[in-house]
Amino acid sequence: MIRSRAGAGASAAALAIVMAARIVLGAPGAVAAPAPAAAGRAQTAAPAGRAETTPPAGRAETAPPVAADDFRPLLDRVRAAVATSDVEAYLALLADDADAVAARAFARVALRPDTDAAAARLRFLRPLDDFARGTGYELTVEVLTEHGIEGRLETWRLDVVRESPVDESPPPAWRIAGQERIDLLEGLVHLSLNPGAAFDASNLVVAGEDMTLRMSRGSVFVAESRPGRIAALVLLGDGELSFSPAPEAERGQVRLLAGSETLEADVTAAYVRLNPRAFGSRVSAATLVERTVEPRELERAQGVFDEFLPQSYAVGLGDLSDKAWSINPRGGDFIAEMRTKRYGSLTFLESANQPEDVTLFEREAQRTIALYPSARKRAVQGRYYSDDDAQPYDVLDYRIEASFEPSGVIRESMTARPRLRGCVIRATARLAVRVTEPNLTSLILRLDDALDVRSVRSRDLGPLLFFRMPGRDNIVISMPGDAPPVGTEFTVEVEYSGLLPAQELDENWIGREHVVFDWVSPFGIAEPRYIYSNSSFWYPQAPVSDYATATLELTVPGDYGVVASGEPDAGNPPLGSERGATDATRRFRFVTLQPARYLSCVISRFAIGELGPREVQLESPSPPTAAAPAAAGGRRGVSYDALFLTVESTRRTADRVAGHYDEADRILRFYAALLGDVPYPTFTLLLSDALLPGGHSPAYFAVLNQTMPSGAGRLLSWRGDPVAFSRYPSFFLAHELAHQWWGQAVGWKNYHEQWLSEGLSQYFAALYAEHRHGPEVFGDIIARMQRWSLRHSDQGPVYLGNRLGLIEEDPRVFRSLVYNKAAMVLHMLRRTLGEDAFFDGLRRFYNDRRFEKAGTDDLLRAFEAASGRRLTAFFDRWIHEADLPDVAFSYRTEIRRAGAAGEGPGGEGDAVLRFEQRGKPFEMPVTVTLRYRGGAGDTLVVPVAGRVTEVRVPLRGDLRDVVVNRDRAALVEIG
Repeated sequence: MIRSRAGAGASAAALAIVMAARIVLGAPGAVAAPAPAAAGRAQTAAPAGRAETTPPAGRAETAPPVAADDFRPLLDRVRAAVATSDVEAYLALLADDADAVAARAFARVALRPDTDAAAARLRFLRPLDDFARGTGYELTVEVLTEHGIEGRLETWRLDVVRESPVDESPPPAWRIAGQERIDLLEGLVHLSLNPGAAFDASNLVVAGEDMTLRMSRGSVFVAESRPGRIAALVLLGDGELSFSPAPEAERGQVRLLAGSETLEADVTAAYVRLNPRAFGSRVSAATLVERTVEPRELERAQGVFDEFLPQSYAVGLGDLSDKAWSINPRGGDFIAEMRTKRYGSLTFLESANQPEDVTLFEREAQRTIALYPSARKRAVQGRYYSDDDAQPYDVLDYRIEASFEPSGVIRESMTARPRLRGCVIRATARLAVRVTEPNLTSLILRLDDALDVRSVRSRDLGPLLFFRMPGRDNIVISMPGDAPPVGTEFTVEVEYSGLLPAQELDENWIGREHVVFDWVSPFGIAEPRYIYSNSSFWYPQAPVSDYATATLELTVPGDYGVVASGEPDAGNPPLGSERGATDATRRFRFVTLQPARYLSCVISRFAIGELGPREVQLESPSPPTAAAPAAAGGRRGVSYDALFLTVESTRRTADRVAGHYDEADRILRFYAALLGDVPYPTFTLLLSDALLPGGHSPAYFAVLNQTMPSGAGRLLSWRGDPVAFSRYPSFFLAHELAHQWWGQAVGWKNYHEQWLSEGLSQYFAALYAEHRHGPEVFGDIIARMQRWSLRHSDQGPVYLGNRLGLIEEDPRVFRSLVYNKAAMVLHMLRRTLGEDAFFDGLRRFYNDRRFEKAGTDDLLRAFEAASGRRLTAFFDRWIHEADLPDVAFSYRTEIRRAGAAGEGPGGEGDAVLRFEQRGKPFEMPVTVTLRYRGGAGDTLVVPVAGRVTEVRVPLRGDLRDVVVNRDRAALVEIG
């Protein structure tokens, strides 16, 4: 049983979060799969040999650093008292004026009589109020006790004092003046295989949602949390896995991998972890027949057990214990790790507290095969959900003070290829937090594992106990006292440091299939660039991105500059500097008054800018929309009618600054006119030299690669990429600028909804091409989008988000569907609803969800309100399904009146256009061109819907032929 004292639940909360841990596969900010979780408490509050000291609030004089070893004799005696359950030995450690009655009551509860072993360690300390300097401290101590295979972890707060002057020789021992147990975790188990028992695996069945593992022969070994309570199994021999997910989209992903909608694989070994109470419902226990233990089989089973035990439900206790401790899964949680002949190691996981609680994951390739809600979840939660649904708190504001020291290229080893550049970061982050759910006993923050946490404290709550979960980029922070009521606001301050690799651009248009260093050019080494944004947890943040204000104070070396989320402070130094600048450091300040979904910064050496900020005024709505913009009264945040645009560059791209000022100005004005708003008061465009195109657009700024020749007569060709539009050179810029509205001002609820960011930005870039370059360029873009969309639609629906392309390891699939097909769907919707209703719907959506996260359902409702018609079927077909229309077209002519004398041939007649859908009926607008003899022609858009659509069109002459979908503006190949 797991239980935690009220107000001291960090440990229990950490282990609950274990069940919800997820592995992120490549795509920034996007969840790919929950994985078997590992919890841990591996990080001490200060480096070995030194303890963190925190002065009390309001105390000017701080105690000097205290060596942790000063307290080791006291802690050794505490540990001995706990290990022997010796209450009197504990009382012998009390100070003269300590409350002996309270101490005895504490010891009788904390010193268990059945203890076999104990360990204790100091986490951190702070000076006590009202004590002379260096004579009194509050220690936070963790104590682990063992009884058989069970363990209990406690956190104590000990007040310790010196009872005689500091300058005595030898110095006096530390004594305990007071004590309190502030945290308790029970239910730890040290599992091990039973070496004296083996079972015949013949006909054994292990069952999960849509999954069956059936053994035909072999052996079974078990591990018990208590006698008769099986918590883990190791299966050896011949087995067969059968996995057939219920949702259609997931069956499609399985088909891509296995060639069939049911994945079947031969299994040679498996490790199963489950709650002992669920054993009978998961495992066919009646088929277990005991057999003789064979040493070789036991040795092999032990190897499987040792490999997989630390990967699921594990609790790393650092230097408290070298044993493999874990907890029992909750009743609805279950994991099976299977070695297969064809697919390597497959992980099947059910995690009841996740909105998508069923997962099949391929370990070696680090890719998700299936991820979806169980039948029980589908029945109660519906299709749409938000990552925020289970979030018990909201971060309102960040204040980050950080210094960055570039360290050059980071290598994994001396012989390894360089990966990324990185910086040594030293930072303090203060978060303003509001409680949104009852029973908040801990905060879970994201912070990269490469960054060491020195301390966690609060101006309101004092020093806070925290834990790290190795491999999970997490900090688990205990809340002291009773759980705060909903609406309570407090601050949390985290001090941390470490060497952190910079991230890649959010959108590498050429794709990861091209392995090229983007900082190398024939002109030498390009300026170093360090990006810290949404895929590098460079500051402590909520587990899911959400909107907050912020103040960033960032320090860089004297020859570097920094651009970050927020409005630059008027007192900031110039971004660019002379080569060899002698300033030791330069400090930049940015204030994010308009909420940002995540915080970002870019550190590089920039050219000295010659052009200052340019004001971009909001213009009145203009074609292609005729409707007035929606009222801004319901918008979150402040509304602006102008922004200040700045374009910065590296030295090699300085000659492109003026042109980008003009183009960015035009694009921003166009988007502002379409939506009646600019979300942020300032915007900075950074031009960076690189071999390959790419961009990244967090709130308030964007980075745009300026491609350079690759040298040696070799040209990198990327014209075969889904997002390469050679006749529209400003495409990348237009797409990145659109993200200030789509993706930043309006976010997305979960990874399924990424198309709202990328599809809308892609389509807005196409709209700007239509506005700036005319219908021919726009038509070329639409036709290219259509070809790529048709090519890859069988890879899955748009709604699969960043999982698209993972099965076949082709990133072009993601760009073809989440970018291009999503934009095509918007274009078809525009032609279906008409100009006024379409752009009115976009403005409704933008204004309703400004500085909030949105889903497909929100966009659907906005368009339905604007058009007055139902659109559920439209979005179901085009966004949630992977099928394409199967349409046959035919036409005939009918003469209404023969030509009279002198009228010429043909008389009056009609062309009857017939569309027949042979599969699922889709709604789509299809362009039809009637070509007459003599060269004239008529073009119309036919709204195709239902099984059969017939349209009668009056003829204006002798009909030569009829061409359908010539502009490729509908996602269909018509036969």
